[in-house]
Amino acid sequence: MDTQIDLAALIERRGMSRFSIWVMVWASVSMFIEGFEMQIPGYAAPVMIKALGVDKASFGAVFGAGNFGYLLGALSLSALGDRFGRRALLIAGVLIFSICTLITAMQTALLPVAVLRFLAGVGLGGAVPNAIALTAEYAPKGSRGMRITLLYVAYTIGGAGTGLLAGSMMPAWGWPIVFWVGGIVGLVLSVLLAFFLPESARYLALTQPGSAGLRDIVQRLEPGISATAPIVLAEEKPGRVPAAALFQDGRAPITLLLWLAYITGIMALQFMTSWLPTLINGSGIAVSLAVYIGALFHVGGTFGNVAAGRLLDKKGIIAIAAGFAVAVPVVALMGPGSAVTPMLMGLVLLAGFLIVGSVNGINAVAGTIYPSWMRASGSGWTVGIGRVGSIIGPVVGGILISLGWPIGDLFLVVCVPVAITALALAALAIIARRRA
Repeated sequence: MDTQIDLAALIERRGMSRFSIWVMVWASVSMFIEGFEMQIPGYAAPVMIKALGVDKASFGAVFGAGNFGYLLGALSLSALGDRFGRRALLIAGVLIFSICTLITAMQTALLPVAVLRFLAGVGLGGAVPNAIALTAEYAPKGSRGMRITLLYVAYTIGGAGTGLLAGSMMPAWGWPIVFWVGGIVGLVLSVLLAFFLPESARYLALTQPGSAGLRDIVQRLEPGISATAPIVLAEEKPGRVPAAALFQDGRAPITLLLWLAYITGIMALQFMTSWLPTLINGSGIAVSLAVYIGALFHVGGTFGNVAAGRLLDKKGIIAIAAGFAVAVPVVALMGPGSAVTPMLMGLVLLAGFLIVGSVNGINAVAGTIYPSWMRASGSGWTVGIGRVGSIIGPVVGGILISLGWPIGDLFLVVCVPVAITALALAALAIIARRRA
């Protein structure tokens, strides 16, 4: 009888195999278009507000609707990924948000735009956690955090790409052009994913241990391995992953601190990504330049993602907490810096490095801190609950802007959730170290 194949040990032994790279490439491509699509309203806002004939506070509902949809998608579709597979839910999510983005380009009123953003958010909320889970499950423990943050490099590059496209094309083609591009590219990607994206081997080992699909993936992970040996994965196999599982076996304080950190971190991040170009434009800088400066936030975040992943693997959660702590004075200086464009550009770049990289570092923590059988659910609940902050941030920002708050005061307001996130992650780091 052939010796059993321990799938977890095989993945650890193979490390960065050609097959795991293939999976990561397609997951990264999906994250790129997700990041592109998610940031479209923020860059288009200065033009859309005028074109739709609404005020800034009303347009905040568009941001809130998209993030509320993201919350529901992350809580519902990500859990379905644990039952029906990461691949299917990732493709379905990309398809949903691509169709909704495409239709948004044809709208002329605020209400249908908000409804379509809600539906697009549902698709995004299902796609992102399953892309994280799929990548994490082909990664050895020592590089899992880095691989997940590399996904967010692609996500952040997509967000920066939106700014570059919006700044160069909106003056000639209007705001719909960015939605047209995002929707069409997403539809093409969903077809390519259906052909080329494999399923998670860990998921198949838990749900379909004798399937030909699992055996084919194992052969691709390590060519020449036995074609008949039983494949095992020594993890519990629940039929359904209830939310209560996140609080069992001593996971309650970890889950609660992770949720608090993500709520406040994403609150600050979404305020910045939603309103930064509008705030810069309001300080007297032309729309096209304001959009380009806003894109620097995501450019900085691209490098921040790499640093966060590396530091998470080497130093642990405390490194992510430190990133938020340093971000507090940087954001505070952005108000006075808005009068000096070179200084503002440097501060925006640094703030993106710290905030975007650190928020996505929290995503990496969520993708590594839970066991495989509940990883998509754990990541999905974290992302979903965190979207409460992503709703509050843009909506409150729109109200405060409409009330005429000075720009410097608005950036000081953002410092509060950033500081709370740093404290919550520091406490989480202490608890996680004790459990380890």
